[in-house]
Amino acid sequence: MIAAPSKLLRPLAALLLAGSLLAGPAAAATLKAEARIAGNQVTLGDLFDGLEPEQAARVVGAAPNLGRSVTLDANALARIAAANGLAWRPLGGADRVSVQRDAVQVDAAAVREALVEALERSGAPANLEVTLDNRSLMLFLPTGSDGAVRVENLAYDAARGRVTAEIVGTAGGETVLRQAVGGRAVEVLEVPVLSRRLNPGELVTDADVVWGKVARDKAGADVVTDAKALVGMVARSGINPNQPVRARDVRAATVIQKGTLVTIMVKSPSMTLTAQGRALTDGAAGQPIRVSNTSSNRVLEAVVAGPDLVVVDPTGMPLAQPKATPASRIRAADANTTLAR
Repeated sequence: MIAAPSKLLRPLAALLLAGSLLAGPAAAATLKAEARIAGNQVTLGDLFDGLEPEQAARVVGAAPNLGRSVTLDANALARIAAANGLAWRPLGGADRVSVQRDAVQVDAAAVREALVEALERSGAPANLEVTLDNRSLMLFLPTGSDGAVRVENLAYDAARGRVTAEIVGTAGGETVLRQAVGGRAVEVLEVPVLSRRLNPGELVTDADVVWGKVARDKAGADVVTDAKALVGMVARSGINPNQPVRARDVRAATVIQKGTLVTIMVKSPSMTLTAQGRALTDGAAGQPIRVSNTSSNRVLEAVVAGPDLVVVDPTGMPLAQPKATPASRIRAADANTTLAR
């Protein structure tokens, strides 16, 4: 037997005797599969079909709390039917009715939103994010309510990152809900994060970058905050998705690899000279690397300017056997002067 809660059984028990005294000739009735009610009382008509209006309106107990339900089993239903003169009997004890109290739901997200708005109105930072102590909080208001709630007795402790308040709901101009809540309230930053896990050596593309949030006190000075600073970089080690990316987690993509042939360029306002060299170290765009002139075997410091191209400062060590590019139109005297250095 599945017994109804005591708050429903007590009114039912009290009505059994009264019902038996008032009952007239037995009336035919059929059991409903479920009862959905909006008010705070359960009537005979909520449980049975085929009743006269006067019978259907007869109160048989208190309704469950808003948004809750109780189940009346065959024995409870048989007592209610007998007390009210209904010609109904359970069949094998399997008959039962679920009594559901309809309500407007106010979930945790709505409560968090109300708290954030109240905090902003109170002068707290605009970038606060609230996490409730009870993350599955669900509140209920009577049917017909617009579901709006307000915040009262708000208290915010910035040092501890804590917020407490009372959530108040009304219906028909009357307060029908007052619930104390608490949670963590911290300042957050929006930062670029990865939408997928990157393995060591993988390149970060535009499609990999999305935006996420991180608590300001946990961000650290080296968290990457500019999405443009991530795209085109390479993961130094595995980087998990939806986590802040730190500057040390990525490196510039290698443009020139050690051992590859490169064009060495010396450029000044009056000339451009080129020669062939070999990279002695890996290099990313804009990074300095060491290269060896393949003709003279002299080692130079150069800056990576692009795939297979490095640039040497014209005030530094000269290149052996340079070749003037056609577009430069270098004068022979200028070239000779440079080579003679």
